[in-house]
Amino acid sequence: MELMMYLLARDVPTTREEIWRNTGLYAPDGTTDKRALESARTSFERDKALIRNLGVRITEAITHDGATSYTIRRQDYFLPDLQLTPDEQLALRFAASRVDIGETWDLEAVAKLTSTEVGAGAEGGDAAAGGRAGADDVGADAGTLSADVALETAAAQQTAGSLLPKLAAASAERAQVRFAYGGRRRDAQPLGLLCRAGYWYLAAREDDVVKTFRVDRMESDAEVGERGAFARADVDVAALLPSEPMEIDFGDDFEARVRIDATMAQQPTAERGRVVEQYDDGSVTVTARVRNRAAFRVWVLDMGRHAVVESPPELVAEITSWLRTLADQAGGER
Repeated sequence: MELMMYLLARDVPTTREEIWRNTGLYAPDGTTDKRALESARTSFERDKALIRNLGVRITEAITHDGATSYTIRRQDYFLPDLQLTPDEQLALRFAASRVDIGETWDLEAVAKLTSTEVGAGAEGGDAAAGGRAGADDVGADAGTLSADVALETAAAQQTAGSLLPKLAAASAERAQVRFAYGGRRRDAQPLGLLCRAGYWYLAAREDDVVKTFRVDRMESDAEVGERGAFARADVDVAALLPSEPMEIDFGDDFEARVRIDATMAQQPTAERGRVVEQYDDGSVTVTARVRNRAAFRVWVLDMGRHAVVESPPELVAEITSWLRTLADQAGGER
């Protein structure tokens, strides 16, 4: 990062020797030690490769005396105006809200990219019919409202800024970690981090059992031990939690029935449920195991007016109330 910021701040291309001398990052100024110089060259080439792997272009040029000079041009680093449409802004804001990265820069970046106002005064649809709840057309502003609420929720759930990188480093370096979780102290061997339904989890072995710990529920900072404290485990971290967000345990556990019309029935979104009935008009009824109500609501909202929640009754009432609130706050009439 220091090399990247140095090259970005320079107005003119800079040779390798000038970079080494001005930054002090690679070798002592004026050294003739062959081993030190070889180590410096290796580190310099590694850092350039890392910068390029981040997608940042380093421009090289040959100086009048034959040396290679380097610079990062501002037009190659900073984004131009993306000219996002209101729908694209909404999609970006909602996507950013679904993943807690432990910092606020993602929210700040989205705020800068989506500062244009999205229209107001959309009409709300009929939120309930025949004792069933459907995500009818509550209008674009209801979607904007839900994205704003999701952003506020994500901001409120931000984990400690240093926790995620600390846990990631401990996993890479095979260092034991200690933290408070579930009311007691844990001593675990970190295996990796994974993200599900907008939350980060630490996969770790505790007492010879592989477990997952939700990072935002950790009750203390993580104490990191010595490197190489344990052998690397042959564990598929990604397989430790379901890939379907609705099935990740958030304290719920029930089966929902949803009627999906022919327009949406053949789409991948609908296929996240299990078809239990098919009808002549092309519509289907699916069931889904729900252990995460928030993820279920997002799924239903994704299908818009093409999906109707049929059971259980308490879920129908909850979805109905939620949609009415969205419609009311968006300025529509039921």
